[in-house]
Amino acid sequence: MIAAGGKIVCNKKYGVIGAVIESHGKYYVLTVYHVLKVGKCGLGSTVHLNGYSGRVVEVHWYHDLAVIEVDAPEEEIEISDIAEPEIGSAYSLNGTKRINCNVMTVGKTYHYLSFPMGDMPLPGDSGSPIIQGDKVVGILASIFFNNATGIAASLDEFAPVDEFLIK
Repeated sequence: MIAAGGKIVCNKKYGVIGAVIESHGKYYVLTVYHVLKVGKCGLGSTVHLNGYSGRVVEVHWYHDLAVIEVDAPEEEIEISDIAEPEIGSAYSLNGTKRINCNVMTVGKTYHYLSFPMGDMPLPGDSGSPIIQGDKVVGILASIFFNNATGIAASLDEFAPVDEFLIK
């Protein structure tokens, strides 16, 4: 199953699927670009997601986001419900690892998060979806260990997805 919180692999470097969307009958995965860059993946590169392959079709440098077109059957795809965040409780998800956090500010580009000091995301958690209720409200982009905060990339520009993605 290809779903938010799942693994993505680029040249033996692991990342996290931030969200899965559908547009014009095609499936796309969103993740942070810096994770793919570590694996030396860029536009046109092939990545692997739970036994299926995908291709990096867009990079949004200013958001540190990559869009990957996925070649997998519909029954292997779990579309993410994307929503605007609200100030308050949320969590990040990497596989089965759930880390509670709070959305402190909501922005058009980034949202600021706070984490419990003893239970913070680690390197390797970048790209994790930030979830409120059952909706993805952002993608974890950066952590500041000195003050237990982080930044999540906003997904505002991806909703509605039909206006954004390559057609």
